[in-house]
Amino acid sequence: MRQIRHIQGYDKSRSVLVRKLIGRNKFWSHDIESVLRNISDEDIIENTLIYLDIDDINILFRIYPIKEIKKVWAMTMALQDNRYKDLNRFIAGCYFGVNNPDSYVRRVRLHELNNRCQ
Repeated sequence: MRQIRHIQGYDKSRSVLVRKLIGRNKFWSHDIESVLRNISDEDIIENTLIYLDIDDINILFRIYPIKEIKKVWAMTMALQDNRYKDLNRFIAGCYFGVNNPDSYVRRVRLHELNNRCQ
């Protein structure tokens, strides 16, 4: 996912998101400097979708391709649909432009589970 560094403001926006996540104690068990240096894009995407607000999610969609965000969402949050049911509906409907979010989340979840079983 590192090929997206050409996006203007990528490093600054990424840093803003990481610092907000740290400020909300999402990495309390980790050394802060280590988190700043080593956090993966996947962790930033997942944690931003779960813990940060709409303005921060909008930043996420400016600096990462929608395909990558959707991939991380499907592999993590969609699989835990019972835990993130309302959030999954919101993300699927508002950010992925899905007309029937419940049906879409079920399909994504089944697809991911099938991929893991193969």
